Amino acid sequence: MLDMMQIGRKLSELRNKHNLTQEDISQRLYVTHQAVSKWETGKALPNIDNLSELSALYKVSLDELLCLDVALGNQSVESLFKTHARNWVIHEVVLGNVLHLGLEDIIHLLDKDEREYALYLLIESSIPIDENLWPRLSIEERFRLINQYIARGYPLKIEKILPLMSYTEKRKIKEEKNENC
Repeated sequence: MLDMMQIGRKLSELRNKHNLTQEDISQRLYVTHQAVSKWETGKALPNIDNLSELSALYKVSLDELLCLDVALGNQSVESLFKTHARNWVIHEVVLGNVLHLGLEDIIHLLDKDEREYALYLLIESSIPIDENLWPRLSIEERFRLINQYIARGYPLKIEKILPLMSYTEKRKIKEEKNENC
């Protein structure tokens, strides 16, 4: 996943390093200066042709231009959210690309839509839930995962989260097991 904020900062940094204005870039690429501004603020990305032109102009690889070579290191949660797009941070944390953080470390900072996105990533990537995350989920989120466990075999670590489940959650799983026997 591309981090548009990071890419925007990189584009701005490279433009300034080459002593160019947004107007200079817009004239070279035959785009508006507003388009260049949107790129640099992370609101939009240049198309592939413009990325290629920018790469040649700045004498950097596309990987560098798109910040694909950026290592996250041990940034704090606050620093990650300040320096990167929120959905990008969620994506990278959920997929395990931020080694020192798990979803349980950031879920309390997420709004409803962001939590929904995180659950979507967990389910689609079949990333198991363990005892660290389960108590931090809302009842609705927990039942969504239980339903995915029942319907699609989503990999809940039942043996680890069973002691943390409510009576109703345990009953739902037991009923489904009995129906399927």
